[in-house]
Amino acid sequence: MKHIRILFLILLLCLASVHLTSGTHLSSSTAVTTHHTSALRNQPADAVIVTDSDPFFGLLGTNAACWYDRTTNTTGLLPLLISKENNLTDAQNRFLETYLPSSPPSLLVLGQQLNTSYPVTELTGSPASVALTLALQLYTTAPAALILPYTTPNAYHLSMLATPLASYLNIPLLIYDNNEPEIQTVCTQLQVTSAYLIGNIPVNLPNITCMSLPDEDTITDTILAVIKQHFGALNYITMTNPSDVQPPSVTSTTNTEYTDHFSNLKLTLLSREIDIYGTSTQQYVVYVPEDTNRVQIDAEIVQKNPVLEKFSPIHPLLFLTLYDPKGHVVAYANSMGYDFGKTYVETLTCNLSGNYTLNVTLYHGIKGGYFLQRGFSYLNEDLQFTATISRLTSPHLPLIPNLSVLAPYLTAAHGGLLIANSSWELTDDSYETAAEGTAAGPWYTESLHQFTNEKVDAIVRQVNATLDKLNTHDLLNGYLQGPAWLALLADTTMIPMYYYGPSQQGYPDRGLPSDNPYSLNQSLSVGRLISWDASDASVLIARTFFYNTLCGEPEDWHTRFNFVFGEGFGETGGIFHQIPYAREIRAYGFSSHVYGVLRNGRQITGLLDVYTGANYIEYLGHGDWFWFPASLYGFDMYSKAVDVAHAKTWVFEKPSLFLSSACLMGRTDGLPPQMNIGLTMLHAGCNGFIGATRETGQEAGLTTLENHLIVDDWSLGEALRGEKQVDTEPPTFYVRTLYGDPAFNPYEPNNGFHDQGRPTLNTDV
Repeated sequence: MKHIRILFLILLLCLASVHLTSGTHLSSSTAVTTHHTSALRNQPADAVIVTDSDPFFGLLGTNAACWYDRTTNTTGLLPLLISKENNLTDAQNRFLETYLPSSPPSLLVLGQQLNTSYPVTELTGSPASVALTLALQLYTTAPAALILPYTTPNAYHLSMLATPLASYLNIPLLIYDNNEPEIQTVCTQLQVTSAYLIGNIPVNLPNITCMSLPDEDTITDTILAVIKQHFGALNYITMTNPSDVQPPSVTSTTNTEYTDHFSNLKLTLLSREIDIYGTSTQQYVVYVPEDTNRVQIDAEIVQKNPVLEKFSPIHPLLFLTLYDPKGHVVAYANSMGYDFGKTYVETLTCNLSGNYTLNVTLYHGIKGGYFLQRGFSYLNEDLQFTATISRLTSPHLPLIPNLSVLAPYLTAAHGGLLIANSSWELTDDSYETAAEGTAAGPWYTESLHQFTNEKVDAIVRQVNATLDKLNTHDLLNGYLQGPAWLALLADTTMIPMYYYGPSQQGYPDRGLPSDNPYSLNQSLSVGRLISWDASDASVLIARTFFYNTLCGEPEDWHTRFNFVFGEGFGETGGIFHQIPYAREIRAYGFSSHVYGVLRNGRQITGLLDVYTGANYIEYLGHGDWFWFPASLYGFDMYSKAVDVAHAKTWVFEKPSLFLSSACLMGRTDGLPPQMNIGLTMLHAGCNGFIGATRETGQEAGLTTLENHLIVDDWSLGEALRGEKQVDTEPPTFYVRTLYGDPAFNPYEPNNGFHDQGRPTLNTDV
C-alpha cells in the first residue's frame, strides 16, 4: 500500500510539471518569484506618443515609457502623450520643445503615423502586431512576459489593471489575438521562460511556465505583492472607468439648421435695460423625439456688426438657454465660455419628447458699474445655429473620452495601484430608468440626486474594499499614514460627484457637487485629474512628472506669487487676506505682488504677465464656470474679464499653480470640459487648479491651504485635505475641488523641488 501511495505522488508531480509548461494558475506569491534574472532593456526614444485610435496602444505606451530594474536599482520614465488625429497639440509641442534634449531628440510613435518634424520611430499596425515589434525593440532578453487578451469579455478592463505589473517587473507586454505562433517566436528570441496570462487566454506556450491571472482579484493581489517587494510601501491609488473608451451608441441622427437676423439698440441705465428698437432675444422651437437622445446645438454669429467690430476688444456676446417642454432649464452656455461669437449646448434626454425652447440672446457693446449698471448694445448681426438630435441605444455618454488610457502610466509612474469599474458610470443602463422623463443630469435635475449619491456610495464601498485588500498585504497603515494620494482619472459622468443639499436658491445649478466622499472623511488626499480631453490630460501628467526639468534653475518665476482681487466686495478679501499674506510669505522667499481695483483687468494683467508669469497665482473675487470678471466698476466689465474665449490661447511660461477663492470656477459637472475656466487654465499650461463647483461663502479663505503648501511643504492633495480637516463650514467645505495630480508638489523657495510622488525602489529585499 505504501508503494502505491509513492507511485501516486510521483504521478501527480509529473502531471503538475506538464501543466506548468502549458500554463497554470499559480498563487500570487509564486508570481513574484517566477523569474530571477534581469531583463536587458533598451531605450529607443526620448518620449512616447500613442494614437487615440485604440486604447491598447496606451497600455503598450506605458510599457515603453515606465520601468523599474531592481537588479541595477534604476528606474526609467519617459513622457507618454496621446496624439490627436495623428497630430501633436500646441501644448504637447511646447512641452517637447522644453523637455527634449537639444540633439538629437526622438519620438517612439505607436499605432499610426504622426505628423511632426521630430525624428520618429513609428510602429504601426494592430495592437497585437505593434506589441510584438515593440517587445523586440525594448528588450534584448527578458525572463518573463505579460500577455494581455484583446477580444475576450472585459479584455481592456483586465489588461488596463494588469499593465503596471509589466513596468514593475520590467518585462515586455504582448497581446494575444489568435497569434500564438508569433508570440512564441518573440518569446523564444527574448529567452522568455515564464509568462503572466491575463484573463482566460487560450494560449499554449511550450517550455514557458505560465501563471494565469484570470480576474481582477488575482491581478490586484499579484500587483500588491510586487509593490510590497519592490517599493516596501504604497502611496498612490488611481481610480478610472474603462467604459470611457466606448463612444455613444448612435442609431440615427437628424440635423436642423436655423438662420436669423438680430437688429437692436439697447441702453442700460441705473441697472435697467431699455430697448430703443428691436429685440436682443429670440426663441426657437427644437423638437426632440421619444427614447434616449443626445441633443447638441451649435450657434455662431456669422455676420457681425461692422461698426462695433472696429472697436477691439468689444466682441459680440451670444447666450443660449435650452428649456424642456416643462419649462425647466436643461442646458446653458455663452460665447465667453467657448469662442468669440460662438457657443454650444448639449444635454441627454430620457423619454421626454416634445417641443424644447431655445432662448437666444445677443449683446454687442459695453456694460459696467457693479452697483448701478450702465451701458449700451447695438446689434446688426446674423445668427446661425444647428440642432443635432442623436438617438442612442443607451444613455452611455462620456464627457471626456479615453482618460482611462492614461491610467496605467499614471499609476505605474507613481508606483501605485489601479482600480476601475464600468459600473461607476452615472449614465450606465440604470440611468435610463432613474432619469425617465428628464432632460438633464443631476446638475439641473434635483430628483436625480438620490440616484447619483447612491452611485457614489457604492463606489466609496469599493474604495473601502480596496483598503481592506491593502490590509491583507500589510500596506494599509503605511498608505493611510503617508500622503494617501487618490487620483480620480475620470470626468463627472464616469465617476460622479456627490450632491449635497440644499440647493442654493436663485440658480438653475442644483445641489453642491463634491468629491469629498472619496476622501473617506478626509483620510485620503483626493484630486480629479482631468483637462479638456485625453490629449490635454496626457501633457498635464507629463508636466507633473517632468516639472523640475520644465521649471529649470531658480529665477524670478520660481519666487513669484501673484494675488488678484476682484471688485464687488472682493476688496475685503484683498485687504484682510491678500495684502497681509503677501507680506507674510516674503519671509519664505517669495516675491509677492497684489493686483487690485486699478490694475486687475485682463489687458493690464496681460501686459504685466500677472497670470502667465508667476509660480503661484491666487484669484479672490466673483467668478463663474466660464469666467472671472475681476473688474466690475469701470467702463466695461465684459472686455476686461478673463474668460475661456480669451484664456484658451494663453501660454503659461512654466507650470503654474492657480488657486481661486470664487464661486463656480471649478464647476465641471454637466459641462463640455472646454467651457470650464479652471480646466482652461490647465489647458493653457497650469499644473493644478483649485476652485469651487458651486457658489461659496465668506468662509472661502485659502490661508490654511496655502500654509500647508508653503510652510509644511505638502502636495496639492495633502494641502486640500489638510484644509478640509480644519475648515469645515459649508458650502466651501463641499464644493472646493482640486483638478490635477494630488501628488503634485510645486516649487517653493524654501522647500525646493520634489519627486512628484515617484516611488523609491526597495533595495533591502
